[in-house]
Amino acid sequence: MTNPAGAISSRRELWIPLLILTVVTLAVYSASLFNGFVMDDEVIIVNNPQTLSLANVPEVLLAPDVVKPYYRPLNRATYLFDYQLAGMNPSWYHGVNIAIHLGSVILLYLLSRRLLGNRYGAFAAALLFAVHPVNSEAVNFISARNTLLALFFSLASLLAYMSARERGVKIPLGSALLLFCGLMSKETAFMMTAVIFPATFIPLQEREERLSWKGRIIFLSPYLAMTLIYFVMRAYSLQGIVGTGVPADGMLGRIALNYHIIPQYLGLLLIPADLTLFHKVPQGGLFTPPWHMPAMLVLLSLIWVVVKSRNRAALFGLAWLVINYVPISNIVPIPSEQLQERFLYMPAIGFFLGVGALFSSIHSREKYHLALLAGSAFVALAFAAVTMQRNLDWRSNLSLFSSGAMNDPASPGAHYNLGTAYMEIGQLQNALHEWEKTLSLDPSYADALTQMGTYAAIRGDLRLAERYYLSALQAPQGETDPDKSMAHFNLGKLYEKWRQPQKALGHYRRFLETVPITYLEYRGEAEKRIALLKQSIPGGPGK
Repeated sequence: MTNPAGAISSRRELWIPLLILTVVTLAVYSASLFNGFVMDDEVIIVNNPQTLSLANVPEVLLAPDVVKPYYRPLNRATYLFDYQLAGMNPSWYHGVNIAIHLGSVILLYLLSRRLLGNRYGAFAAALLFAVHPVNSEAVNFISARNTLLALFFSLASLLAYMSARERGVKIPLGSALLLFCGLMSKETAFMMTAVIFPATFIPLQEREERLSWKGRIIFLSPYLAMTLIYFVMRAYSLQGIVGTGVPADGMLGRIALNYHIIPQYLGLLLIPADLTLFHKVPQGGLFTPPWHMPAMLVLLSLIWVVVKSRNRAALFGLAWLVINYVPISNIVPIPSEQLQERFLYMPAIGFFLGVGALFSSIHSREKYHLALLAGSAFVALAFAAVTMQRNLDWRSNLSLFSSGAMNDPASPGAHYNLGTAYMEIGQLQNALHEWEKTLSLDPSYADALTQMGTYAAIRGDLRLAERYYLSALQAPQGETDPDKSMAHFNLGKLYEKWRQPQKALGHYRRFLETVPITYLEYRGEAEKRIALLKQSIPGGPGK
């Protein structure tokens, strides 16, 4: 005979925490609904004609992203549906991002309950993930939705996997389909295979039935099939599995760089005060900066404690953290910054599972209950307050880059981007001030040299503009424009004006070879100028 009172109590134990998590997450991110499109959103969403029609879905499914090494068709498809439902209303796009984040919060709570066996520890892990300031960048940056989707489908796939193991399902097709959706959202979801495959040999839960070798092969077959389908689609779309060459040289240097990257990520998780788009990886030895060595020693000590504890949930959290850190470790270089807060969104789940395990361990000792609850509430409130403040920084390019310059006044990148934001709203004097500040901090900052050339051209001093552009070409690699494509484009315009068609043609061609996502809007004009120049050069179009 069933116990209705017990069933109601059980349902309350599940739904009340979920309701609280939902209310808190929506309250913390409510201000984000008033934010606009920023940074790459303009190119990827607003000014991308592919976004405007659902008829482009087949093209999206079998084509690379705007940046070719990336293949994330499901993420791009969501922007098409967003446009059909809400046009270019940024509030809708932000709302979808918040909803996906909330979904991952709920999935983390459900996963933690299974792994920890303690609903209080599970609630603590999910609550801190929901409000942690380091997640603000992933949630507020609409173009980072691929990261949100990858985590959501990865957690859903893992939960479906665990449920299938509990119920004795032989072929977990649902879990495999969810993994496929994660892969189609972002490449990092592939790391789930490094979680699911070992889990068939090392059970995540004690009550799981052990599978025979034949049973394991049958059980894993849908994951293998979905992964194979994904790689076939990816290879067709990118004309290769990777889509770009992976340099063999510099491997040891990229691995060593993690000595400086890992402590900064750890610092962002433990004390999320230094929130900015312009994190820099220090260059130097073991004691530069001096706190990195102690931080690495503390981290190694914590890893030893977790391993020695043999706590199943903590060990799983550690494994998740390590596995999902690999894609952001720069061992395989990606066309982006080396250290970004949104990169931490997926691997940090392992950290929060570890927090949940620690909370559960302390909670098991009744005399610490009051101190534990008080401390946890204080941390959650502090994190929520910082996150709400950080959300306001994402209102516009101007507010975002202003916060970067205030956070680190010595950052050339922050001042450069702030100058560009001023230029976009027509405040050229303020833009000039920021670019001059950039060059005072780094005289060889290629992007700022290019912008100073453009400013000189606007004022009519074309010879000064030429000197700036040529200086940019001689400078080290640019930040937002690595190959200085806009310097080439603008030199092309100058030389065309000065009736030097061969030189102009060479610079326009170089622009087309190097143009990054930021300046794709100029591609059409460059192609048009090249066609006209070919007609004007003696010898005709074939030259």
